[in-house]
Amino acid sequence: MKHPSILLALCCAILATSCASAPPPAPMPTPPPVPPAKTDIWPKIYNDETYLMSFVSTWSEDEAVGAIKNMQNSIVDFNANLPLSDLNVDAYGMRARWSWIENGSFQKSAGFIVPFDQVSSMLLEHYPAIDKDYKWGLIIYITGTSPVSIRAPTREIAERLGKAVFILAKARNANVSVPNARFGAALSPLSDAQAQAAGILKTGGIIVSWIFKESPAEKAGFSPQDIITGVEGKPVQKGDDLFFAIDAAASAGAKEIKISGIRRSYRTEGKTYVEIFVPLTYTLAIDQTGEAK
Repeated sequence: MKHPSILLALCCAILATSCASAPPPAPMPTPPPVPPAKTDIWPKIYNDETYLMSFVSTWSEDEAVGAIKNMQNSIVDFNANLPLSDLNVDAYGMRARWSWIENGSFQKSAGFIVPFDQVSSMLLEHYPAIDKDYKWGLIIYITGTSPVSIRAPTREIAERLGKAVFILAKARNANVSVPNARFGAALSPLSDAQAQAAGILKTGGIIVSWIFKESPAEKAGFSPQDIITGVEGKPVQKGDDLFFAIDAAASAGAKEIKISGIRRSYRTEGKTYVEIFVPLTYTLAIDQTGEAK
């Protein structure tokens, strides 16, 4: 949770002008509480929005290749923000380049390569705060190297790109992971510092890194930095414990499941914020299909 720096207001005494004595000084305003010290032990809360998508499609490989080729004028590299001068796609990879002029005469170029057999996962992103036209995007994670981040003008185009890459990656036997559709959040083990701050064992829960938009977890009220400690009264030590319990409840025909957790918050003591951890119980609706879009 981020708190902006707060400046204490200063009040000046009113000087006498025509009176024999100065009037009493105006009362000092009550200073606001001192914000909590910044800490980096907790997952960062992003302004970017990540959507729950599996990118499953019924396209053929040829249809997927054609879909990407048709996007040359509709996508840009996240940082470059320049039109693609070349986009080459086949069943094995996607290669893009763009160029620009520096100092009025020097032409430079750059590009990216997506080897479909090395794609490990993908995220559909929305960047509402970005000061550029293309506010939708796709992050393609590649084994052994940096991810490729692409922006598009609409959600539809970003989704089509993701579906095409997914089809071609699976065809090359890439081990592409997809989010758990019945929950819909990125989870991590607790660090020593996080567990100590929350007053629980390191094996006493898992922490939410971010929540997928349009997911059951978002609808249930989960937030980044929440700590999940149990499900239906049983302890949770890793993400698979949670996913197994949700899938088992779905198989039994349950429509919802209770998940216990702890939320990081603050209370004020005088002029100071004090970090506290509040126990919460969430009710997660269970999607019997278990499939993301």
